[in-house]
Amino acid sequence: MRIIGGIDIGNGYVKGLIENEKTHKETVVDIPSSVAYVTNIHDIKTEGKDIPYVIDNIFNEADISFDTPLIKDQNRRLFGERGVLSGMSLEEFDIYSHISKANQDLSGVLLLGSIACKALQDYYDEKKMLPVDIITVKARIAIALPIREYIRHRVDYANRLKSDTHMVTFYNFERLIRFNIVLQDVQVLAEGASAQFAIIQKANELGEGFLTALLDDVRKVDPSFDPAITAEDIKAATSVAGIDIGEGTVNFPVFMGGKFNSDASFTLDKGYGSVMAKALDRLTDDGHAFKTRKDLETFLLKKPSAMQRTMHETVSHVVEEETVAFVKEITAQFKKLIVRIGSMLEVVYVYGGGATAIKDALHPALVKVKHESNAGYPIMYLDSRYSRKLNREGLMYIAKRY
Repeated sequence: MRIIGGIDIGNGYVKGLIENEKTHKETVVDIPSSVAYVTNIHDIKTEGKDIPYVIDNIFNEADISFDTPLIKDQNRRLFGERGVLSGMSLEEFDIYSHISKANQDLSGVLLLGSIACKALQDYYDEKKMLPVDIITVKARIAIALPIREYIRHRVDYANRLKSDTHMVTFYNFERLIRFNIVLQDVQVLAEGASAQFAIIQKANELGEGFLTALLDDVRKVDPSFDPAITAEDIKAATSVAGIDIGEGTVNFPVFMGGKFNSDASFTLDKGYGSVMAKALDRLTDDGHAFKTRKDLETFLLKKPSAMQRTMHETVSHVVEEETVAFVKEITAQFKKLIVRIGSMLEVVYVYGGGATAIKDALHPALVKVKHESNAGYPIMYLDSRYSRKLNREGLMYIAKRY
């Protein structure tokens, strides 16, 4: 089996596009960047008429182990919703860790697990049966690292992924299902830079309407922005910066003359997850029963009942206070970016999974910094509903192109 994929392993979620090169069937991956670490389990194996359901939902049902130098042990892991709801100990990225994702077991777990889940789905769709023999999967992939890690680890990371074969075993069924994964080609990009490729592609595919809508939003926040600037002008820009707000990092990719400039690009080692983590600490000290920052995020997203309204207001206020501090850190880094390349900047894009949650505070703050430097570029703020997917779309574009 041959597949190609763009897989964005974020601190909060894995967002990927994986395509079967024979059938051209493309699968969207969107699962939490966490797995339950299994030390003792008394599970019931799936059989008969229940197999198709588990296959269809395998990214949120997988019970798998790994035999690969990328992962230190061969313990079983539960993926997606099954892992989150299992009550077992969760492996998550430590947003305060200084260890590169390239050197963390969880990166290999999520990458290889995603490829194996896609392979199992495609095999079953074609054969209408579970594999009996070990299936070899040859993959070409593009992945991303935070800019600082990309500069230091991209070559070694790609070589380690390509230098060995990786065995993935499923325990969901009456017999073990095994996939031998061979990563034939690995492209490593900088987080945020891959999103810029996707923005260019999206502008080409959707036409000027996409950029015009962003410009309309710019003028609501920045009424003094030059009314003569058009979508065509934005599309022609080659000196561009991005602010990619993730769970554990904020990346500032810079493109000069249409090419990624690693010298001018940098990473802030804090993300929107830091806001939630600090809020969680404060709320826990006050006696609120949130176990993880994901629990806190889920609570805030739900419309509160009458009984929860007061608690919801209290929790929201704490998160807002932490958001203000986070916005100040981003704007401080933005000022550093302006000092480096401000005179050459034509467009700034803001995107990422944490962008919408802080837009009301961050967008006007960035505009204020821009005016303080007497600059004329627009700050184009993309909604997280699609901007959180930009990195995976850009990665898929690179995987197919190279």
